[in-house]
Amino acid sequence: MATRTTTKSNGTKDIEEAAKAAGSDYDSLKDDISQLRADLQSLASNSGKYIRERTSKEYDRGVERSKEYASKAGDEATKARDYIETKVRDNPLASIGIAFGTGVLLAALKRK
Repeated sequence: MATRTTTKSNGTKDIEEAAKAAGSDYDSLKDDISQLRADLQSLASNSGKYIRERTSKEYDRGVERSKEYASKAGDEATKARDYIETKVRDNPLASIGIAFGTGVLLAALKRK
């Protein structure tokens, strides 16, 4: 009978040790998950900041390019207007003839 008691007590001790080890592993796993959660929150926050910063820079760069293109287009339109005004002043009769011919052509196209 003593042998059974020893076996039972050894089995109980093994179970208790396994339970303690499992509890320790569980606590360690909880800590790891908590740390992972904190890391993921930090990553999400930093990613959001990076995206906002990057988007803001791209937006500002796009606005600056648009202003440059608009300025260039305005300059080219002014040059074209000045060129046409100069040609009309240099050749007034030819300008009147071109305007008349263009008007007749547009009227003919509109009738059809």
